This record gives sequence, structure tokens and C-alpha cells, in this order.
Amino acid sequence: MRRASIHTPEHALLVALLRDRRLEAGLTQQEAAARLGRPQSYVSSIETGDRGLDLFQVRELAALYGSDFLAFAADLEQRLASKPVRPLKRRKPGA
Repeated sequence: MRRASIHTPEHALLVALLRDRRLEAGLTQQEAAARLGRPQSYVSSIETGDRGLDLFQVRELAALYGSDFLAFAADLEQRLASKPVRPLKRRKPGA
């Protein structure tokens, strides 16, 4: 099974939305990390796209930033829907 890359436009939209929500909540990375019981580098690595996230981590962060998970997911879906669709690159046979 192929693992999904965290270096995708979709992942970039997710971390941008998380960062926006943190800033709207008036929290620094240090403050958010302290509330999570984590070092500041944890939040930084999420926001730079260097750390993958599972659904429960996204839910935890959304709640920390004062966002209902379903509302957060709807906002993410709206951002994803408004981004340009890029065509899939297909391999040529024999390549």
C-alpha cells in the first residue's frame, strides 16, 4: 500500500487552515503547544507541513482553536473545492 505524501497542495491547505484558526484564536505556537503538552516545535512542524496529521490530531487542534470539528471540516472542504483541479499525470506504457 502506498503512503500518502504530506507534500501535496491539499495538505498545504489543511495546515494553512489550522494556522489561520490558531491566529484567529489569538494563540502563539508556544501557547498552543503548551496547551497540548507539547514543545513549540510540534506546532511549527505541523504548520510548515513537515508533520503528518491523523484525523484525531486535526480534531484536537480544531477544538483547541475554538472550532467545532464539523465546521472546521466544512471550511476545509470549501477551500479544497475552490482550488484549481490539477490533472493526474499518467505514465506512458513501457515507461
